[in-house]
Amino acid sequence: MTQYLLVRHGTTDWVDTQLLHGITDIPLNERGRKQAQAAAKALASSGAKKMYSSPLSRCAETAHIISKTTDLEPIMKDGLVEIDFGWLEGKKIRDHDNGEYRKLVEFIDHHFFNFVRAISGESHGKFSRRVVACWDSITEANHDGTIIIVIHSGVINTILLHLFGTQYLNGNAYHHLNPCSITRIKINPNGKAELIALNERTHIPEDLQ
Repeated sequence: MTQYLLVRHGTTDWVDTQLLHGITDIPLNERGRKQAQAAAKALASSGAKKMYSSPLSRCAETAHIISKTTDLEPIMKDGLVEIDFGWLEGKKIRDHDNGEYRKLVEFIDHHFFNFVRAISGESHGKFSRRVVACWDSITEANHDGTIIIVIHSGVINTILLHLFGTQYLNGNAYHHLNPCSITRIKINPNGKAELIALNERTHIPEDLQ
């Protein structure tokens, strides 16, 4: 059995102000570093034998902080980089998770984002194929033990969609994942995936969430 601990990176100034930064390399802010330290403390006893990370600085720094408690040198994988939003990078986005906007607004935003991203950045299909190919290479190299992967929310959602379809979404188009939350997946010897925990964040102090 293999357990995968998918850790979203700590927060950044752009995350805090709801600016899209797919491939734009924005580092952690001070709160993000403290979130990473809390995640590192929670993962210290995980018994993980290997750690992978996106090379973008917000993930790489989170992984480096985690490495201090796990003694694991992060393996950087380009296939784990967030989607390229193209012209939308650095633009303000509406948060549809808090129920402030009607479903029609969410629908229009969704299709507008997809259109702009497809012509100026990376299409959703290309992004999904890249992430799934990288995920498959990781799972093929690890058949037992616990593996930490420090990545972006879009990458985690793509992996979950690949493994579980839309059943984990609870009717939403996208599952919100908090900075430095941990999503736990178990892969049984027969290859069947099981979602153990989604967006776990009890290890993050309330004032840092």
